[in-house]
Amino acid sequence: MSGSYYTTPMRCVRCCRHFPCSLFTRDDVDGYIARELIAREFTGFKIRRTKMYLFKKTDGTLVEAPEDFDPKEPDWNRMQEVEEVLVIGKVLVPQMKLVPKTQSSGDKKSSGKAAKSPKTDK
Repeated sequence: MSGSYYTTPMRCVRCCRHFPCSLFTRDDVDGYIARELIAREFTGFKIRRTKMYLFKKTDGTLVEAPEDFDPKEPDWNRMQEVEEVLVIGKVLVPQMKLVPKTQSSGDKKSSGKAAKSPKTDK
């Protein structure tokens, strides 16, 4: 990579609040992840509020309720195999961000210049 520190995309990632931005295509980001230059970091969960019904059947399987399911007036003929109706009120979606991967101290020592010998008085 050549160019100024702040004009070369991979070098300015460390200080860019908007990474990944339009300078990086999806292929670029995948390539950087494959070469282990950047890594995915878990930042927490985003709460998404939804109203969803799941049927727990007598054999233990979970099945999403049909679109026309009404909890106030259920169709008891279709509910013969249903043991419980589970109500989902919110879904936690994991949030990830891409961060530059830092070199470990062992990598820095091996990739740096050869160590200088200590100076001695003559």
